[in-house]
Amino acid sequence: MGRASSLFNGAGEQTLINRVSPTEQQREFLRTSWNELAEHLKVSLKAKHGYTISTWLQGSYKYGTLIKPVHSDEEYDVDLGVYFEWGKGAEIEPTADQLRRWVQQELVDYQPQCPTMRHVAKPPKERCSRASYEHQFHIDTPVYHLNTDTDKRRLACLTKGWEDSDPKAFHKWFRDARTGGQRDQLRRLIRYLKAWAALSFDDIPDSRPTSILLTVLATEAYADIGLALLFGVEDDDALISIIKTIHDRLNKDRSVQNPATKADEDLNRMSAEAWMAFLPRLDALLDIAQRAEEAEGEPAAALIWTEAFSFLMPLPEVDEVDLVDEQTSRALMQLPDIDIAVYTGTGDKRRFVANHRNQVAGVAKGCTLVFSIANSHILPLFSTIEWTVRNEGLDAEAISDLGHRRMGMGLLQVEERTRYQGTHHMDCIIRVNGQVYAVRRVPVTIRDVHQVHRAQQPSYTRLSIRRRR
Repeated sequence: MGRASSLFNGAGEQTLINRVSPTEQQREFLRTSWNELAEHLKVSLKAKHGYTISTWLQGSYKYGTLIKPVHSDEEYDVDLGVYFEWGKGAEIEPTADQLRRWVQQELVDYQPQCPTMRHVAKPPKERCSRASYEHQFHIDTPVYHLNTDTDKRRLACLTKGWEDSDPKAFHKWFRDARTGGQRDQLRRLIRYLKAWAALSFDDIPDSRPTSILLTVLATEAYADIGLALLFGVEDDDALISIIKTIHDRLNKDRSVQNPATKADEDLNRMSAEAWMAFLPRLDALLDIAQRAEEAEGEPAAALIWTEAFSFLMPLPEVDEVDLVDEQTSRALMQLPDIDIAVYTGTGDKRRFVANHRNQVAGVAKGCTLVFSIANSHILPLFSTIEWTVRNEGLDAEAISDLGHRRMGMGLLQVEERTRYQGTHHMDCIIRVNGQVYAVRRVPVTIRDVHQVHRAQQPSYTRLSIRRRR
């Protein structure tokens, strides 16, 4: 088993877990930013209002399940709880609204002192204030009262007053659910599910499952893998198992209780309409997992997983993949050839520079590349053409632009701009009724130079996938 395990969590640089996880440089920026903000809030709020202030990191960063933004308009989310401490002896108890106004104003006052903070959201959200930073990152600051006599916590909401909430209890539940290598694997599985959710609900955002919902579902489903956990389970096999368990569970009962509290708190807060739109996407994920489980070999499994993870899912280091009939050993279709026209400039000043076929050995930043299927007559009737950009390297990772995908019938040509140094891929996948018939991987090497290299003869690596009848 574990057919695509090396592409999920192998030793190579391009793995799914590496593509969805923040880099060390990104984590360091997040760490520095929230630490500096936490220290400022503790000192300044106490000086102005007299209460002892503590802070506590919570959410995905705390649990080790934070993923990169998968779209350019999204941001990393770090949750920094701000706690006002007092007990029964307090002469005057501030209201929830007062605490929220104090913290919101403190963020506004802090912004001119912090060069990397771009703005503070106005008005604040119902359950937190938000400060946005450079590098696609924001800090949410939920505000709590910590009762120093009972160690109980309650969340200050903007309009609804106090709400019972104890993020430390949830963190303790998650921390104690698994230990060692199993905890590390569980964290990876949660990141995979969060990446799927981030990609799969663009058109229906109200149906996108929350991070805490996926965390509970994955953690409770992980136990169902059973005794196999004692001997070690590959990431893709473990993911298939928990997808099956989650699908079965949610089709029986949509409610997901908070396991960390005794209160009757349903973490599934989707409306009935949003829930009905969510279920078909979950059905599709189950279908992908089942087909990946039955796939013959790594390339076939990887191509199936791209239906869930799109450009985030790395593909094997091959240039050509074709589908071969199991009985006749003949390819179902000829491989597509891709012509790439290179242009400099834009608009009226756009100028043709060079033509390439099936690879671009060297091209400057800021060029336009037009990808076209040269032998379009080979395409089967009603085939879907899928163009997927997979970016790699530090430049792309710095702004979390790891790629994008376009698809459609008759989509014989697409246009892209060269932005990041390094070797990236344009993958052209031909599907018929969802089944992959052929794949052409076009490597594009972008250099930080002004000249454009002429085409070189590529050295191809070809792989065949056997099609079961």
